[in-house]
Amino acid sequence: MLTHESKIAFFRIEISKEPKITREFIRETVLGGPWTFPEDEFEAIIRYLEHTFDITQTVGSSLKSAINKPWLTERRAEIDFFYWNRLRRYYTEKGILPPKVVGTLDADTDQILDYSGNPATEGPWKRRGAVMGHVQSGKTTNYSTLICKAADAGYKVIILLAGITNSLRQQTQERLDETFIGKKSVFQAAAQEPLSIINFAEQRRFPAYGTSRDRDFLKDAASTYGVSLAALNEPIIFITKKNKTTLERLRDWLKEQNVVETIDQPILLVDDEADNASINTANNPNQVTAINRAIREILALFSRSTYIGYTATPFANIFIDPESESEMLQDDLFPRDFIKALDPPNNYVGATRMFSEWGDLRASMVVPLDPEKDDFAAVLPLNHKKSQVISSLPKSLEQAVRTFILSRAIRVLRGDSRKHCSMMINVSRFNDVQETIFGLVYNYLSVLKNSITINSGLGAGAFKDANMIALRQTFELEYGDIEFSFSKIQSVLNSAVGSISVRTINMRGGALDYSRHQDTGLHVIAIGGLALSRGLTLEGLTVSYILRNASASDTLMQMARWFGYRPGYADICKLYIPESSLDHYELITEAIEELRAEIKRMELVNMTPNDFGLRVRNDPAAIRITAANKMRTATKMTIAQDYSGRHVEGYVLYNDDEVNSKNRFLTQNFLKKCGKYDIRESNFVLWNGVDAETVFHFIREFSFPEDHADLGIITSNRSLFMDYVSDRLKADLSSWDVVIPISKTSKYKSCDIIIGEKLPLRSRESGKVHKGKYKVTGKNRVANPGDEKFGLSSEEIEAVECEIKEEKTGRGCCSYSRHRKRPLLLIHAFEAKLKEDPKGEVLMLSSPVVTLTFCLPATSVKSVERTYQVNLVYKRQILESSVEPPDDDEAIIDGVDYA
Repeated sequence: MLTHESKIAFFRIEISKEPKITREFIRETVLGGPWTFPEDEFEAIIRYLEHTFDITQTVGSSLKSAINKPWLTERRAEIDFFYWNRLRRYYTEKGILPPKVVGTLDADTDQILDYSGNPATEGPWKRRGAVMGHVQSGKTTNYSTLICKAADAGYKVIILLAGITNSLRQQTQERLDETFIGKKSVFQAAAQEPLSIINFAEQRRFPAYGTSRDRDFLKDAASTYGVSLAALNEPIIFITKKNKTTLERLRDWLKEQNVVETIDQPILLVDDEADNASINTANNPNQVTAINRAIREILALFSRSTYIGYTATPFANIFIDPESESEMLQDDLFPRDFIKALDPPNNYVGATRMFSEWGDLRASMVVPLDPEKDDFAAVLPLNHKKSQVISSLPKSLEQAVRTFILSRAIRVLRGDSRKHCSMMINVSRFNDVQETIFGLVYNYLSVLKNSITINSGLGAGAFKDANMIALRQTFELEYGDIEFSFSKIQSVLNSAVGSISVRTINMRGGALDYSRHQDTGLHVIAIGGLALSRGLTLEGLTVSYILRNASASDTLMQMARWFGYRPGYADICKLYIPESSLDHYELITEAIEELRAEIKRMELVNMTPNDFGLRVRNDPAAIRITAANKMRTATKMTIAQDYSGRHVEGYVLYNDDEVNSKNRFLTQNFLKKCGKYDIRESNFVLWNGVDAETVFHFIREFSFPEDHADLGIITSNRSLFMDYVSDRLKADLSSWDVVIPISKTSKYKSCDIIIGEKLPLRSRESGKVHKGKYKVTGKNRVANPGDEKFGLSSEEIEAVECEIKEEKTGRGCCSYSRHRKRPLLLIHAFEAKLKEDPKGEVLMLSSPVVTLTFCLPATSVKSVERTYQVNLVYKRQILESSVEPPDDDEAIIDGVDYA
């Protein structure tokens, strides 16, 4: 295909002129072109073009404040969009992005620029915004485009904060060289090396740059620029990492550029990975405060400024100060002016496809690691010290290395032998442990290379070798349904494995120099911690092996370098991950997708970023994900909890049959008070219009452990959920529906939940017992999918299903809840079983076990802020979701300069 690049570019341009593009039109265009091709190449070109024009992307949703006045349309005619037009042609004519995606990129960035300050407006102003993307979905592409348009519109100073690692800063500098600067940014180079983007404009213009590929900002180097900000004809861009010393150097240099109180040139400050280090969320608040202060001080130097934070996990940014609403809104980096949510193209491989229960890639990509069956927990525990002794690799990691070799062979057979292909190993935050793993992986790869070199050409005779047998077994396990037989794989194993190298990527060294291997492709096993967890793109990532603490959910999501675009090889990608981490990924995926859907809903009713900020601050997931690190020394917590449109599940119970019996007795008496019931379709029992006071008294008496963040008692017989319900007893929670789901096929009978009625029980067979608590399932759930529909009419269910399809909001339980006219109390009576025979604590509960879940409609009652004295049990439960101790690499944010 590479030999036909110019011809394919011609076809792309011709096809793009057609308003309605069909497969037939693509075939006719290629067939009627000025060239002839062999039949196989002809079909390959057509398939490539079909795939390109089949990729679509929708414009994302946004919230904006009333202060935002549109200005871009009025100024468009006077703006020379040189940088953007050059980049647009570069993307489309070189085939880097499909045409429909470029169109959406244009619309999204126009909107973001319009929300930003108008650089032609005199007098002081500032704008603060946030852009919510997806991990590895193209945020860099988006802000590269925004920077081009901002430069065209008149922004003179552009600062891009590119994460906290040197490797990410360098990678970002190279990307902006390609998309904006137009040449390799090297100071005092003998000759400037232009990049291919300059060929997509009629004239040559270059912005100034204050950082280079090999150097972050230094004042001494800045003195050699020989130009002041006031004298700039073109804008100047600084691409720097979030390092206290570096940012202070830049701040001081900017101060020296101005003799009056503030700098008049408008500044655009783009903060990539804005949830990391910019906001008060790290373990050492003094470090974060220093970076946060430096960003603010830089912005304060300018009379006209726009700050935009880009992130895929926006909890920390919206949750700027969890103490109170007024303090949150006063923070200078809170996105009070706009929040933009980007939608990914339809070919994006993301969390929903991988971690949702119905995700189309979950079964093929995710390989859960069970600590009871795999030796990783013994060889390399999730919680280990810097001095951890490791003498061998976990068997599952050896399998992952073999899988990577096989995936590389498959890509060779598919014609991708000269494309980048990577494996990521992220098993420790400690550099010393990473180096040990490097040595072990290097040795194991060498053993496999030797076996393949000696045996791969021997046909069936190769299987006298144990490593060749292991490769064949791994192939049958992971790729047994692929289009190639193992004998075909065997024929290319030697060429596939020969170019694979192993590298560590951390502050001690190591780099993934993909740009130097454009012609042959870089084929690498990358081992690291933080440097691989934040922002760094691993090109052609095919196999990932992750053993990290599962508690910090938003940090885990940022580790997901395996998200992104996998053209032609998504079906062979693998993620090896502990089951506990998989559970956390499920939960955080659902939480983030629900927040995205919330932006869409709020946009329809013209709500503001402040409204959304309060919504996030009152979100149970956000509290546990982001506020947890504030709880280490806290004895109280101020919050206005919001459960509107949610399904709250009582997923943890006391492992105490006396408590369970008491809950059963309470349930029995409660149902007697509910009166007449109706058995619907033999799968649920329904009571309509139960009085709220009756329901509330029942909830208050039902015993949930303090470990349950929503339903557990915090202090003085109060829980977050009870307070929420009590505020609405005379409003939209004044009348309830009550349902008992039942099983049509169960052999188990319940005779004491409803007196005189024998109901078939469900069963729950994947429970766990730990420290006197029984967790019903491993995923913080109790209900079956679909339980949320009980009591809704067929018309209401149809409306919800249309909404789910349109918004792609996840399980849909929240959508069903929002459409309810009355809240729903689900009483779950079931026979409890454990996932496996316990080695320690045994299940003490006799059947039926009873728990509760709640589907709550949308509310018009504003949440009330309350201050809770946090007890130790509740505090410990919150802290279980807090961030893990820092990586060795995190020393780079403490003010030490490693540039």
